[in-house]
Amino acid sequence: MIDYDLAEVAVLAASMRDESGRSSATALEHLTPEDFSTPERKRIFTVLSKLAPKCNEVDVMMEEPELADTITYLSEQYGGGQIERYVDHLIEYRNHRSVKTALLQAEDAHNDGKTAEEIASTFTGSVAKALSKRKGQVHIKDAVTEAQARFLEIDAGGVSAIPTGFSKLDSHLQGGLKEGCFYVIAARPGVGKSALAIHLAIQAAKKGIRASYASLEMTASECSGRLLSSISGVSRPTGQGTLTVQEKNKLMETTKALRSWPITFKDDNQATLEAFCAFLAQQRLEGELGLAVIDYLQLLTCKGYDSRTQEVSAISRTCKSQSMEMEIPLIGLSQLNRNLETQNRKPALSDLRESGSIEQDADVVFLLDKEKELSPSKDVIRINLAKNRNGETGVVMVEFDKKLGRFSSYHEPVLHDAKAETSSQPSW
Repeated sequence: MIDYDLAEVAVLAASMRDESGRSSATALEHLTPEDFSTPERKRIFTVLSKLAPKCNEVDVMMEEPELADTITYLSEQYGGGQIERYVDHLIEYRNHRSVKTALLQAEDAHNDGKTAEEIASTFTGSVAKALSKRKGQVHIKDAVTEAQARFLEIDAGGVSAIPTGFSKLDSHLQGGLKEGCFYVIAARPGVGKSALAIHLAIQAAKKGIRASYASLEMTASECSGRLLSSISGVSRPTGQGTLTVQEKNKLMETTKALRSWPITFKDDNQATLEAFCAFLAQQRLEGELGLAVIDYLQLLTCKGYDSRTQEVSAISRTCKSQSMEMEIPLIGLSQLNRNLETQNRKPALSDLRESGSIEQDADVVFLLDKEKELSPSKDVIRINLAKNRNGETGVVMVEFDKKLGRFSSYHEPVLHDAKAETSSQPSW
């Protein structure tokens, strides 16, 4: 059995006695004062946070003279070596405490007559949050160092963002979809917002990144059917005997390949915010979560609000907080106001349906509309980055094959070449 008291002593002793400063840096990166069991140790760690990276027991005593005896005892326990395993023990202890608290809260909720859905959502959310890498507070010296590293990462072309499959769009997004960001794809029905969301899930899965897709208007089979058409290039059959032998073989090959892709669909009729959060929490508990999609925001419900506007505001705020807590890009699809169709104009942020808070909470808002028709089955779709919190706004044109639900790059025809055609090759 792990001796957590010994782990606390080892961490504090090394943080004061390790002259290189590496031990205190490691401890401060992963722990907070609340990870220690006594008020005295919490105070000592708080001082270490203030004086780090290099300080010794004398420095700590000068800040907390009343704790001189405790500080002396702790410093005398230093035996050299690395403290990573002791830090891991304290993180594990923190997680155990969080799970125990979640269990007690779940029991209280049960006794209060809460529904099974509400109890499960609260419990899984609490546990998933406990397992998050975020420690709750970060000093400016650590935050700015991380920001600098991200700048250099982008400059070196090694950004960890999920690419969208469109180089121009990735350029606006500084590499692609980033963890901790809430993305909104908004359009009127039939423009292709669900198809674009599936396209982005495909881009994640291709890189081995787990995608969790919650559709509130399609079953898992219907979502998979769209994905199958998009990848295979075979449209959904319209009746008996409409598939060729070649198309059947292509479907079989694609189905075999897709079985190993890291995509999970939420397949139930629970359209509540609690159920969606529970879905994400369950995904997080089962393994690393890389990307999440909710299709679409206006179909979610949330109890306890007097108006639909307040309800949608709570939903958008929760989506943003979930993206940060889970450290994933979260994509929320949204309807645009119906009166847009009668006004003969391009969509604007003010057209986001039911709540202005969606615009406020989102890091990036994509407004989609049909630019022009290339053929009865193909359109040019205009993606307007109407809001981009961490980059430039702009417009990107893409081609949308409506029969296949497939997006691909679009290139304007060259005027001097009458035979020039738009590219129909898929971006994957």
